[in-house]
Amino acid sequence: MNQWLSALWVEILKLRRSRLFWISLTASILLPVMIGLVFSGWLGSQDAFEGEINMQGFMKELGIVISMGGLIGFGFVFSWMFGREYTDRTVKDLLALPLSRYGVAAAKLIVAAALCAVLAVLMFIAGSITAWLVQLDGWSLGAIAHGFRAYALLSLMIICLSIPVAWMASAGRGYLSPLGFVLLTIVIAQFGGGLGIAEYIPWAIPGLLSGASGDESSHLGPLSCLLPYLTGGIGIAGTLAWWRYADQT
Repeated sequence: MNQWLSALWVEILKLRRSRLFWISLTASILLPVMIGLVFSGWLGSQDAFEGEINMQGFMKELGIVISMGGLIGFGFVFSWMFGREYTDRTVKDLLALPLSRYGVAAAKLIVAAALCAVLAVLMFIAGSITAWLVQLDGWSLGAIAHGFRAYALLSLMIICLSIPVAWMASAGRGYLSPLGFVLLTIVIAQFGGGLGIAEYIPWAIPGLLSGASGDESSHLGPLSCLLPYLTGGIGIAGTLAWWRYADQT
């Protein structure tokens, strides 16, 4: 247990000292602030957004942003956490530690998922504060709580959908394969929407739930809502199996 906690702490230290950590924190704060300023009319034009220009519409916009942009942002986090070990040629050093391969991969998965959750929460907090500062119509603690429930669900789905990126980074031994996989999932989600089968594509579900694809969320069944979590489970199993059985030499 102590060795596993040490591995977890090492991953946290590597992340905290990296540029990715500070860049992602900055982006998570600036993005909702910019959206809030544009949404309130303080910056740019409100015509860029569809729907009601009030707190309810702003919460919906945050959900759309996390459901679409999160696939790229969170995918990059998982890609960096795993791909950098191969790019920097430190994977052999990790496997030489007195810790199982499962433990090494699990520590990375936990830290990456935790960072994504922190970024999502930070983005919501920054957006809520911005909406209060610009006195957006309909702002209240009740509206914040109601909006957070839907936002948290979307964020959890996006984190689960990003986990297979860790598998791709491990199998591809670097950054290129996982980032290509992220772009491929986005293309598949858009292509599936055009064919009318978006409810069966895991990466399209958050967009449907957030309203980014219209009102199609009313047609989503229980199986569709479970697909992102099943995808995350497959990603965890695949990543752990790769680190346990694949030849890392």
